[in-house]
Amino acid sequence: MITRRHLLGTAGAGVALAVSGQRIVHAAGIGLTLGVPEGVGTVAAMEALPGKKPLIKLSYRPPNYESPLEYFRTPITPNDQFFVRYHLADIPQVDAAKYSVKVGGDGASTPFELTLDDLKKMPAFEVVAVNQCSGNRRGLSNPHVVGVEWGYGAMGCARWKGARLKDVLEKAGLKKEAIEVAFDGADGPVIDKTPDFIKSIPTWKAIEETTLIAYEMNGQPLPHFNGFPARIVVPGWTGTYWMKHVIAVNALTRPRRFLDESGLPGSSR
Repeated sequence: MITRRHLLGTAGAGVALAVSGQRIVHAAGIGLTLGVPEGVGTVAAMEALPGKKPLIKLSYRPPNYESPLEYFRTPITPNDQFFVRYHLADIPQVDAAKYSVKVGGDGASTPFELTLDDLKKMPAFEVVAVNQCSGNRRGLSNPHVVGVEWGYGAMGCARWKGARLKDVLEKAGLKKEAIEVAFDGADGPVIDKTPDFIKSIPTWKAIEETTLIAYEMNGQPLPHFNGFPARIVVPGWTGTYWMKHVIAVNALTRPRRFLDESGLPGSSR
């Protein structure tokens, strides 16, 4: 565990302490952004999730882990140094052999299911894009804002490869009346009263050339904690729209906010 008070108190006992920009840097490589709420230091710790180098753990359920600034020394963020962000705490180990995405909605005339092999057989497209959590730097807000108290590290840049969402929607017979495309992931709530996490983007964004259903990150299969086996990639939009472990893609002819879960095929668990 690391706090500003702890670091200052131990500096005279042989612990190297330096202020670099707006980071306090510990000799062991642990750093917290100056200005985050006082209580964050009592729960933040360096911890390595499976397949990851140590990240700054801000919460465990759901897992929210920030990349230290030291990991941003190259334009591309390595997979094992990429931040982890979840809204829901029930995160399954998805079996790639049994994985599929349901593509439909009232804005699609020919709904179908897409396996990972099917996805890989479609024309592949690559894009280099930054994935940044909408709450990045939330911990620096003054006055305080409720939520995960991120410093600067809830972001990363990677090379993403997958099928264009446009091609998938065309295969589903996207109707001209479709105004939104909604996504659901395999992760879910721990208790029934917690709503599922579903996001949508306008159709014009869904059919852009760079919007993908990605299955590779920096030339490797997606890490589990970054959306394995496939996720949505929406360059230029914050990470909340980049649905991980995507299992449902639904074209909608009405705004999603006017529909309950029963109106989103494949969204209930």
